[in-house]
This record gives sequence, structure tokens and C-alpha cells, in this order.
Amino acid sequence: MAMDTNIIVFQTKNKDDNPPQGMAPAKADDAVRQAWHQVCEARQIQASDVTGVRSTWQASRMDRIFLAGMFPGAEYSYQFDRPDGDDWSEAFELAGKAGNENSEETPPQAEEDTWLPILHTYDGPLKLYASLPLVKNRLYLGFAKTTITPSGHIGMSHLLRGQFEEMSKDEFFEFANAALDNLKSGLVFKGQEDGTKGQLLTVARSDNNLCAGSAIVLGEFHERAAELVGEDKLVVALVSPDHIYVAGASSGWVDEITDWVRTSPDTSGDLVPCVLLLDSSGGMEIIAERPTGRAPARN
Repeated sequence: MAMDTNIIVFQTKNKDDNPPQGMAPAKADDAVRQAWHQVCEARQIQASDVTGVRSTWQASRMDRIFLAGMFPGAEYSYQFDRPDGDDWSEAFELAGKAGNENSEETPPQAEEDTWLPILHTYDGPLKLYASLPLVKNRLYLGFAKTTITPSGHIGMSHLLRGQFEEMSKDEFFEFANAALDNLKSGLVFKGQEDGTKGQLLTVARSDNNLCAGSAIVLGEFHERAAELVGEDKLVVALVSPDHIYVAGASSGWVDEITDWVRTSPDTSGDLVPCVLLLDSSGGMEIIAERPTGRAPARN
């Protein structure tokens, strides 16, 4: 198989021995979308029939949004990591070497369970899950033990309210600090400069950006982001639990990233996509939300 080709396989409910598949250039941001269109032209198939999607190369941000909207209940897995920049030469080389390795390797094992902070949207404290208010009566912080299986499926086991209430203050601080340290693992801020709009940041982390949106609870988050965008007041777009964008409140990005939130198809978690206003005082306010039938809450 050519390493510059992304083969996308769609697993279906009937467990077809020859599952439908399409292909696109590895570098294409819409490779999964292209492959799905190819499949639909060749076979009679409904998106609701798809239970899993596998690709040679990790999906782009555009394709991850497409996957969440088109196949909300399907498992997604991939073989090779997508490079961060535009230079794919090293990624192609590593993938080629991996493809030529002896097939008698030890089968991949599930990664060790890791506690991470997660975000919830709810009209009041959560009844079953442990939760701490970020924006009163709307946005809450919880914790979940996450596991990434060899197929790329993510399992979560939430910290329950009863477990939280049984912890002493010191036990909780130790637990929470460990979860925050896990979140920081592989966490990076990436900037995109536009001469007219200003600086736009994305926050990414290892494990396919798992829970990257939770970075807003880190003590150093505001200071670091404000320094990079050059402004104290920040607008933070939580497009999904794993996709976060940050811009200055007076920048030209605000309307655009707010639109990304309002039109987000994400259904992957307990977070309703929203836009937050943050400043150095620690204040946090919801200024926009994907339409849900109620007004945003405020501190």
C-alpha cells in the first residue's frame, strides 16, 4: 500500500466480509468525507448502518467533526498519526517502516487507565457524578478514568458523587492534582497568525486530543494563553470536549469561532459546545452556546 494514500473502511451492522471502503490522498483534510461519498455512490448504505470507521491515517480536525456528525455512535480508529505540520516526509517514512516490520509482533494492548478532568453541561449539580461548578447552574468539572483500546475506542468511568464525598480534603487534592498532571501530558498551544484577525490558538494534547477542552481549568491556562494572544480578556470556543480554540476578546476571530460552536455537530460527550469569556481575575462566563433551548448561565 502506498503510504501517501488514506484507505478508509466503514464497518457495518451486518459485519460484511468485504466492508465498504474508499480512499483519498493522505494529506487531504476531508479524506473521510471523500471516502464516504465514494461508498455511497457504489453501494446502497445509510450512515446509521455504520458501526465503525477505520483509516490508515489519523483524521483531520475537519474529518473528526464530520465523523461526530455523520456517525455519532460509531467507533473510530486509525493506524498512523497525522503530522502536526505540512511536512509529511518523516510520517511517510515511519509508516513505511512499520508496514514492513515482522507481523509476528505482540498484539497491541489497551493503554493503562488514566484519570482526567472532564467538562459537563447541566442545569444544576450532577446527581450521580462528582462535579465542581465552573459556571454556576450550567458548566461543571468532573473526573473520569479513561482507557484507550488497541482499536482506538475510548472508554470512560466517571468519578461518582458518593466516591467523591468519601474522600478527605487531602485525598481529593492529591487525586485532582494527579488528574490535572495527566491532562498536562503532551499539552501544547499552537498559534495561527492572521494579519487582520490577529492570533488564534488551538490547544492540543497527546491521545488524539482527548479532553483537551478541560485545559481551561489549569491554573496557568489564562496566563499562558493571554501572553500568546497579547490580550487579558480571552474568548474560548469549546467546539467539543476535545477541540478548543482561544482568541483575544477584541480580535477578529470571535464571530468566526462562535459560529464554529453554534454549528458544531459534536455529540461525543456531556458538554454542550459553548463560548466562554475569561479574564485574569478568574471570572468565567458563557457568552454563547450551541442552541439548546435555554439562555446561557452566568456566574
